[in-house]
Amino acid sequence: MTTDSATATRGHGHILARDTNMTATTTVPSISFEARAYQSYVLGLKLFWTTKLYRDVVAQAQRLGLEDPEAIEERMRQSTTYQFFGWLERHLQQYKYLGRWGMLPITAAQAEQLSSMLAEAATRHPERLQLDPQLQMPAYYTDTDFHQHPGGVWSDDSDAFMYEWAAGSTTPTHADNADLHVRLARLIRDRFRPASILDLGCGFGKTTLPLKREMPDVEVIGCDLSAPVLRLAHMRALEHGLDITFTQQAAEELRFPDSRFDVVTATMLIHEIPTPALRRSFAEARRVLHPGGSVVYLDFYDVPGGAVGEFFHLGHSDRNNEPFMRSLKKLDLVAELKSAGFDDVQIEPFEEVDGALANGDDPPSAWRFPWTTIVGTVKRDG
Repeated sequence: MTTDSATATRGHGHILARDTNMTATTTVPSISFEARAYQSYVLGLKLFWTTKLYRDVVAQAQRLGLEDPEAIEERMRQSTTYQFFGWLERHLQQYKYLGRWGMLPITAAQAEQLSSMLAEAATRHPERLQLDPQLQMPAYYTDTDFHQHPGGVWSDDSDAFMYEWAAGSTTPTHADNADLHVRLARLIRDRFRPASILDLGCGFGKTTLPLKREMPDVEVIGCDLSAPVLRLAHMRALEHGLDITFTQQAAEELRFPDSRFDVVTATMLIHEIPTPALRRSFAEARRVLHPGGSVVYLDFYDVPGGAVGEFFHLGHSDRNNEPFMRSLKKLDLVAELKSAGFDDVQIEPFEEVDGALANGDDPPSAWRFPWTTIVGTVKRDG
């Protein structure tokens, strides 16, 4: 489990991975040579899918000259190239997780050891890890294996480690997968200068940790439904010497008092929430913000490439177990956030370093998520 920005050595039954953006060495599940070779092969296929095969499908779809993404989908189903593209999109996720050297059996075989690691970490600064065993998980969360993660990320401690491992191949065309989260943290630091931040749907802390690292004097609280990922986030924060509190709550039913935070943020969360719950989460974000505070969502919304770009986006929703991605795209988020009480709403593409995700009529040169920042600001008193 390394990226181009990390180095790895084996020691004491684990791979020790050093993230060059961090100051400490983190422990991850032990991964055999065979498993690493297999995962590299799957990643290689994914790179082919996201580049050469994707560009062939783009060319075919553009030649149709259609302006309706659903009409493009209907016509493209006759294309063998598109059938292969869709098959790989669906099954490469399954290959990543399942099979002899998939992430699921690798982490499940170490479940006891991984749980022990998290239990030991929970004894250190226990005030920073606030779990709620009585929390009722919403059905949309427990009934959906988002992005085909087997069984979800909430039922077992090994799920959290598998989620963390799998995230490393989410953006295979980038050398530094963490760059997205670091840049978001810097955007929040430079634009809002907050004293307190609530990170909703924080998972294992992929955005939460950079927020604290970029703003060490700022209070940062991570919030998620899953106890396993919160335990892992707590352990990672301890490993990197970061004072972060993690709490188990639903974004649509927060237990914080009114006007508690300067910034509420969420990374890749709102496309995984059905519209009724999403509207409640918008209202809750507004409630817990100070006057003058802002909500900052980084998610998939402003799709480049016109109808062809929409065609790929909707196809991904269907093939990768993202049922609420379609409903999010249909919402007028400016109107929704204003209805929730935000006075100023700005929606902008969140370009990668190479600029390939900029708005425009042409789809990106390689398949990728349409990352977008959605910012809503509360009017100051007076």
